[in-house]
Amino acid sequence: MDEGTVALIAAGCGLLGSILGAAFTAWATKAGADKSADAVRGQAYDQAANEHAHWLRQQRLSACEGFLDAWDECTRRRKELARPEDGQHKPHRAELRQAATRMLERARRISILGPDEVAQSAQSISDATMENIEKEDRFGRYIVAAVARLREQESHVRELSPDLKFEQLKQVLTHAGDLEKLQELYSIEELERIVENADRSMAEGEEWLRRMTIFGELGGEINNEGARFVEDFRHNIQVTEENRAVFVLTVRNSIANPPMRNP
Repeated sequence: MDEGTVALIAAGCGLLGSILGAAFTAWATKAGADKSADAVRGQAYDQAANEHAHWLRQQRLSACEGFLDAWDECTRRRKELARPEDGQHKPHRAELRQAATRMLERARRISILGPDEVAQSAQSISDATMENIEKEDRFGRYIVAAVARLREQESHVRELSPDLKFEQLKQVLTHAGDLEKLQELYSIEELERIVENADRSMAEGEEWLRRMTIFGELGGEINNEGARFVEDFRHNIQVTEENRAVFVLTVRNSIANPPMRNP
């Protein structure tokens, strides 16, 4: 191999080394830049995630506070309606229903923000509260109609007042085995009149008894409906109390434990 060839090979190796060195330097620089960019992006993502978690906690807290405010208002309205007349302003039933409607609206907001456990408790509480209000309204309308029927039936019973004429019939029956005595005491016309009066009294008595039976059945119906209403009402109150404890606990957990960043 002559000196020219050796020089050419040496020059080629030097050039190749320079190229490789430059490539390695560029790769190292790019890798470092990518790593720095990843770190910056990670920091930005973490910061955004933390800010979003903080925002979400605040939104959840606000929604839950709004729901509890509406619930407290609903409870206050019901107590005011149950208060005896004392000259103070008493809310209308419509105001109670409006408060319950606000509960439902704020429960829907919680269902958007989550978490699911809080949303489910809020919905159960709202549904039970609204159901109680509807039951109260239905029972109130039923009582008004039932009492009107009861008074009407009582009026029928009072106005009938059967004239029970059985004394003469009893006297006749004591001589039923002695026709001569009957003929001596009563004429045929008198006997017919006594029997007619007894029949009329019997019919009036039966009608009076029928109306009294209806009167009693109406009273029994009202008592049964009242018992069912109270049982359902108490059940829904129990549901709301049980869900209130769940609601408060799940709210605390959701605020204390914000959503974690997805890997």
